[in-house]
Formats: sequence, C-alpha cells, structure tokens
Amino acid sequence: MSLELENVEFADNPEPRCPVVLLLDTSGSMSGLPIQQLNAGIATFKEEVSQDSVASLRVEVAIITFGPVQLVQDFVTIDQFNPPYLNVTGATPMGEAIQLGLNQVESRKATYRNAGVQYYQPWVFSSLMGNQLILGKVQLSS
Repeated sequence: MSLELENVEFADNPEPRCPVVLLLDTSGSMSGLPIQQLNAGIATFKEEVSQDSVASLRVEVAIITFGPVQLVQDFVTIDQFNPPYLNVTGATPMGEAIQLGLNQVESRKATYRNAGVQYYQPWVFSSLMGNQLILGKVQLSS
C-alpha cells in the first residue's frame, strides 16, 4: 500500500489504533455447539466494541482461522467489520496460525508507522479445541 493510500485510510479517523487479532480454531474438534458458540462470540465481540465510544474508533480487528490456516478478515475498524460465519474444517495447525497472526500484526504496525498513526500494543485472542470465545469489553487508555 502506498503512503498516499495509507494516509487516506486514516484521514477520517486519526485516533491511535489497537490491532486485535482473533486466532480461531475451526478444526474438527469445533463441530456442533462449539462452532456455534464461536460464531456467537465473534458477533458479541463486534457488539461490545461498537458500544464503546473510544474502542470503536481505535480497535482494528483481523481474523485468522486454523483448520486450515486462513486470513479470513484483514484489519478493519469495527464499523467495517462484518462477523463471518465460520464452518468446521480440517486439522489444528495452531503454530502456523500464530505465526501468520504475528506477521499480520507486524505488517499493520508498519502501516501505522508509515502513516504517522500512533498505536497501542496489539492484542491477540485465541479459541482452541472447543472452548467458547469469551471476550470482555476492550478498554483502551489514552
């Protein structure tokens, strides 16, 4: 992305950003109720962040699934985030997903730096082996 395009991306919202990566297990162990709960948790995450006037301007979310590893959603602000409906597939290559998540975070931080946008320490959340995605309100200090 060119510097000019990066600056346009941040022109309407110059707030410092907080990149959030959701690493989500979509392997066979998530079949049935667990994948339903995971999908509900993603929707709840969007609702909660959207209701917080500070977080809604600062949080940018990306989703990476594993089973297989896939970037489902690149970083977007919460108002542009449409929670995907995830389906169960494959095995559980969590290490590869973590590496992709870290690479995405580093790339996003470089985008912020190049555009002169301040940012907070990135947050990474993961669900694994049938555990429901449980997220509280995201609170960011100024």
